[in-house]
Amino acid sequence: MEAYQEADFLAVLSRLMLCADDVRSVLPEVSRRLALQLRVPFAAIEFDSVPGDERRVALPLQYRSQPGTLLVPADLPEPTLQRLRDRVVPQLETLLAVATEYKAMAESLRTSRDQLHDLATEQAGLRRVAVLVASGAPPADVLAGIVAEAATLLDADATRLMRYTSADTVTVFAGYGTPGTETWLGRRFHIDGDVTEPVLRASRPARVDSYDGCPGAFADLARREGFTSSVAAPFSVGGRPWGSLVVLWSRREPPPPGAEERLAQFAKGVATAMANVESNASRARIVRGVEEDRRRFEHDVHDVVQQRLVSLGLELRAAEAIVPDELDELKARLSRTIDGLTNVFTVLEEITRGIHPAILTQAGLMPALKALARRSAVPVTISPGPERQLPRSVEVAAYDAVCEVLTNAAKDVHAPSINVDVDTTVDRATGREFLVVSVRDDGVGEADLSLDTELVGLTDWVEAHGGRLQISRPAGRATSLCIIFPTDIDSGRFDGALPDVD
Repeated sequence: MEAYQEADFLAVLSRLMLCADDVRSVLPEVSRRLALQLRVPFAAIEFDSVPGDERRVALPLQYRSQPGTLLVPADLPEPTLQRLRDRVVPQLETLLAVATEYKAMAESLRTSRDQLHDLATEQAGLRRVAVLVASGAPPADVLAGIVAEAATLLDADATRLMRYTSADTVTVFAGYGTPGTETWLGRRFHIDGDVTEPVLRASRPARVDSYDGCPGAFADLARREGFTSSVAAPFSVGGRPWGSLVVLWSRREPPPPGAEERLAQFAKGVATAMANVESNASRARIVRGVEEDRRRFEHDVHDVVQQRLVSLGLELRAAEAIVPDELDELKARLSRTIDGLTNVFTVLEEITRGIHPAILTQAGLMPALKALARRSAVPVTISPGPERQLPRSVEVAAYDAVCEVLTNAAKDVHAPSINVDVDTTVDRATGREFLVVSVRDDGVGEADLSLDTELVGLTDWVEAHGGRLQISRPAGRATSLCIIFPTDIDSGRFDGALPDVD
C-alpha cells in the first residue's frame, strides 16, 4: 500500500510542477504537501544550495547539473533521514530535472511560436504589398501600403518612409499614423543626432529607446507629436541606398527587443516592390521624354526642313523659267539641281516615314493607319476602329507598333494580305480602358508578322508604353499579333495589370 500511495503522491507533485508557468512559484505548495506526506513539521525545497542549521537538516539535491536543497527538521530520527536520502531525494531530483527541462522546452516552443507568428505577419505584409504592385496600384498607393504594413508588423503608432535628399538630409516620402497624427509628408530633416544617422552612415538598423533629451528637428517633432521611441532600418533600391524606414511608438516602454532587425528584414523584402515603383516611374519619364523629343523632331522635319526644300524647289523652277533659251547650259544645270533637290526631298520622305505623319496629330489614329496601309507593300485592310480620338501617347504607341509589324511583314515574301482590327475595351475588374490592336495575316500561317529577330525590340517598345504583346502561330492557321495599350498612359500608371484578350 505504501508503494501505491507514494506513486500517487509523486503523480500529484508532477502535475503541480509541470503545469506551472514558473516552477519556483509552486515550490512552497510542493513543500507543504511533502511535509504532510512525510508527517513532519515542515519541509522546504530550494532551487539553490542552502546550508543547514540547528533547526534544519540540508539534504543536497542535484538536477541538470544544478544544485538544490531539501530542508527538513533537524530532530528527525536517523532512519527517517536515511529514508529521505534513499527514496525521496532521488525522486525529487527527477521531478526537478523533468520540470525544469519541460520549462525550457516550453520556453523554446513559445519562442518558436512567436517567431513563426512574426514571420507569418511579415510574409502576409509582404504579400499584400506584392499584390498592390502586381495589380498596378499607383506608386502612392504602394508606398502607403509599405508604411502601413511596417506599422502593423511591429504594432507601432506611426511609420515614416524617408528618402535621402543629400549627404545629411532626408525628406519624408510617405507616412502612416493612427487617426489624429500628422504624416509629415514633404518635411525635410537633418540627420545629425537622429535615429536615421547610423542608418545612413553605416547602413545598419538603429533604435531610440527614448526621445527625452534627444537633439535634432526630427526628435523635437516626435516629442511634440507624442512619440517616445523609434527604430529605423536602411531602405535600398536596386542595391543602392535610397532612404530609411522609421517606425514610432507613443507608449512609455522602449521598442520591443529585436524590433530593428525585424524592420530591416521587412525593408529588404519590400525593396523589390520599391524598385518596381522606381522603374515604373523612370520608364514613364523616359517614354514621355522620348515622345517630347520626337515631337520636336517631327516639327522640325515636317514644318521646317521639308517646307524649306519645297520653297527652294519652287524658287529654282522660277529661276529656270526666266533663264534665256540661249543659256542652255545654265538651264541644264538648274534642271539637274532641281532634280537633285527632288531626290533629296524623296529620301527625306522615306526617312520620315518612321516618324509620325502630320495626319496622326491632326486626324487621329485611324486615318493615319489607313494612310500607312496605302503605302504598305503588302495589302492591308483596316477596321473602322474607335470613333473618338484617344490620348496622343496611346495613338502614337499604337501607330508605331502597327508600322513596325507591317514593315516586318513586308520582308516576308509569303505574306498575303494583312488585317488590322482596332477597338477599345474596358476591364470589368478594374474599370480601366484599353486599346486593343489585332494584326493577322489572311493566309495559312506562313507569314511571320513579327520576324523573331525583330520581336524583342517590338515587345520592349510596347511594354515601355505600359502595354503587352501577344503572338499566336497555330499550325495551319493565320499568324496573329495582339497589342494591348492602357488608354491612361499619360497618367503615369505603368503596370502589368492588363486584361486577357482572345
